[in-house]
Parts: sequence; C-alpha cells; structure tokens
Amino acid sequence: MATLLEPLGREQMCPTPATASANKDTLFASGAQHGADFAFDSAVAAVFPDMIRRSVPGYDTVLQFTGLIAARHLSAGGRCYDLGCSLGAASRAILAAVGERPCEIVAVDASAAMLERAKAQADADPRLRWQQADVRDLALASADVVVLGYTLQFLPPEDRPALLSRIRAALADGGVLVLTEKLAANSYFEQRHLDFKRANGYSELEIAGKRAALENVMRIDNEQAHLDRLRAAGFGAAKLWFRCFNWGSFVAWPHDPGGA
Repeated sequence: MATLLEPLGREQMCPTPATASANKDTLFASGAQHGADFAFDSAVAAVFPDMIRRSVPGYDTVLQFTGLIAARHLSAGGRCYDLGCSLGAASRAILAAVGERPCEIVAVDASAAMLERAKAQADADPRLRWQQADVRDLALASADVVVLGYTLQFLPPEDRPALLSRIRAALADGGVLVLTEKLAANSYFEQRHLDFKRANGYSELEIAGKRAALENVMRIDNEQAHLDRLRAAGFGAAKLWFRCFNWGSFVAWPHDPGGA
C-alpha cells in the first residue's frame, strides 16, 4: 500500500535548483513570452511540477495535508471533487491518504493539455476519474470533499460566489472544502516570496515575465475576503489552516463543527 509521501517522491523537500525536476521551467528565461497572457497549455503542462514547487512556498506541505484532511471526511463509497486538478497531484495525495478505501475522485480541469499529461503520469486506479470541463459549468453531485487548489484565483471575481454556493449545496453535512490560494498581502511577504523564487533559481527576467503574463488572468483576494465569501456562500464555518507568506489554505464546513 502506498504511503502518503510516495506520490510526492524526492521533490518532497523544499525545491532548489539542484533538486528541480527534469523538465525545468525556463518558459520566461529568454523573454520570448513577453506580452502573452499566462495559459495552462502544453508548454506549461510539461514543466508544471517544477514551476509550482519553485514558485509556491509550502506547496508540498499543503498537498500532504490536503490528502489527510480529505481522508478524514471521505467516507467509504463517497465522492471527492478535485476542481482545477492540473496534473492531479492533490488527487494522488488523497488516494495515498485513504489507502484502499473505496471511493470516487473526480479530477476536473478545463485544460486538455494538463489532463492529457496528468493521465499519462498517473497510475491506473479505478477510483480516479478525469473530466475536462470548466468548473463553473460542471454539474456537482453530492460529495464528501471538494478541493479547490489554486483555482479560484484564475476565475473572474464575479463568478466565484456562484461556484462556492454550488459547492456548498453539493457537500454532505459532514463534508469539507479545502481552498488554497495566493493571498493579497503586505509588501514584506510579497518580497519574501520573490526571495523564495530567486533562491530557487529564477532570474529577474523570469520573475518579471511571469508576473506580466499573470497580470490579466490571476486576480487574488486577501484572507478576509475569502472568509467573507465563504460565509456568504452558506458555509457554517471557515478557517485559515495554513499560511506561508502570501499563500494560504482554508477549510470550510457546511455546518460549524464546533471547536474549529
């Protein structure tokens, strides 16, 4: 039986240039991408594991604990949605955490390139089902767990409340939403995030190029805005359980579990 750490492999540690994946992210190294909006295309899919680990502080920690949180709520025969699954890392972490428990994990992403690569890299597990769809249009069946990992920030702000309300309506009474996002934060945290990127080998040209590419497609909120939106969507309680500089992860429950 797989252990929780196995899906993450040797990149479990904080990434550095020496431990980056074989498909190193050099998409913005030459400046050729200047002026183009960021897209989850085949070029990004090919380097995504290296990109996210060198760009997002705490990524592996969040991934592991997303698996553990999901395992606590995902009942035998229950369903989990991984919305905006990218290459399926959260889905695999959940499968590792639940062991042999029968369940269904529906991994959804709008990008055909990301799903194609995800399916090519994943072990065959009948509990995991891939689906290409815009999460805003997806019909959600009853679920014990919903994961939104770095997904909401890429949706237009006006579309976010409706999606969260649909998730709340689909969640079983004992279910949970795990929501992970980049957060609007003070400049000290933003500067330390840039230091993290520099320490992981990104040049000033690459940092500037990616920032420009994301400007029109990634719109972030602060911690309180997320909590307020979750409450407005009908969640009984929500808490920030993890934060590293300007990145954070929330858990939200349909009903206040008490003591949370």
